[in-house]
Amino acid sequence: MTQTQDMMKMSPPKNHKVAATRERVLPALSVLLVVFVAMNLRPLLTSVAPLVPDISAGLSLSNFWMSVLVTIPVICLGIFGPFAAVLNRRMALESVILTALATAFVGAALRSFGVVPLYLGTILIGGSMSILSVLTPVLIRRDFPEKVGLMMGVFAMVLGLGAAVSTASAVPIRNVLGGWQPSLLVWVLPIILAAVIALAMLLLREGAESSQPTHKAAILHDPISWQLAIFFALIASSAYAVISWGPSMLADRGLDPETSGFIMSLFFLAQMPSGFLTPIFAGRMRDQRLITSVMVLLSTLGLIAFLFAPTWSLAGVAVIVGIGQGGGFALALTLIVLRSGTQNVAARLSGVVQSVGYVGGGLIGPFAVGALHDMSGDWTVVSWFFAALGLLSLAFGYGCSRNHLISEG
Repeated sequence: MTQTQDMMKMSPPKNHKVAATRERVLPALSVLLVVFVAMNLRPLLTSVAPLVPDISAGLSLSNFWMSVLVTIPVICLGIFGPFAAVLNRRMALESVILTALATAFVGAALRSFGVVPLYLGTILIGGSMSILSVLTPVLIRRDFPEKVGLMMGVFAMVLGLGAAVSTASAVPIRNVLGGWQPSLLVWVLPIILAAVIALAMLLLREGAESSQPTHKAAILHDPISWQLAIFFALIASSAYAVISWGPSMLADRGLDPETSGFIMSLFFLAQMPSGFLTPIFAGRMRDQRLITSVMVLLSTLGLIAFLFAPTWSLAGVAVIVGIGQGGGFALALTLIVLRSGTQNVAARLSGVVQSVGYVGGGLIGPFAVGALHDMSGDWTVVSWFFAALGLLSLAFGYGCSRNHLISEG
């Protein structure tokens, strides 16, 4: 009997081994989940734009209905984003992520089977991408509270990389696989990888995580929440404006399509290192007012120079704008985590900020630039619009960058 007791003392209990394995494996899986979720957030949407002529011709869709198709994801961000916090309170975080990935898979598979499935699949993808976009900062807030800046930098960089790769490869993949349907369908592969990682995390964490609080975080009563939401919308407005109208601005400056494409590619490439490094620096600062001001000024002055600087300097100007907008966007996402006192607050704040930001930015920026250009006939009035966006971004960004935690109600 004594010998048996001694052996039991020498051998750690099985649950201790499981806990040790969990502690070793979960952080690595969480990093992979952040990377693969970020990898999925853009390609399912950005791979559509280069294939618009093929989709339109293949399904006999007018320009109006193609515009509706590319607008649906922006609308979904506003509709479904707030539900992420509700789901996060009622389900394990990995369960919500896994469900969203499964929904995205179904949506991606549907798009190849006709007009109605194309639009239904896009709605499913838009809704699931909204949930994933809102909850990834929550995952980072929960699993990497001491490395928020680094992980948000990784998230932002992979986000930009996914958009760039999917946009550049959509037509070549179509040429290789023989149609727009397989070119869109190929992006289900990263969904499967992300879902496997989410499932593994769910199984490992089962029973190890305490339930989330069921009460709502009173973020709507904190002015910082609205300052951050408006700041996000202003940053998104300028970004969507450049994406939508940048080639037209360059064409009116006398540049040919090849040169314009090269300059726009520099704009996108410059966002990647900026999007990676800015959150790292922001996470090490007591407050983020200085770095917010720098990013906004780079973006605003660069946008005005985009319209009036000598054409020989536009490649450098595009890099400056890319640094400012890439860093500003990543910073806005990072501030969601840095301003959140708890995981519950992070979920609600992320839902509100991204819903207001993406919808406001996606609808206001491109529309305002187009309307102002049509009314005035040149880009001078648009430059004043960019200046106004910059001043407002400075004001609201300065406010939400103060060292302040939004707590539970």
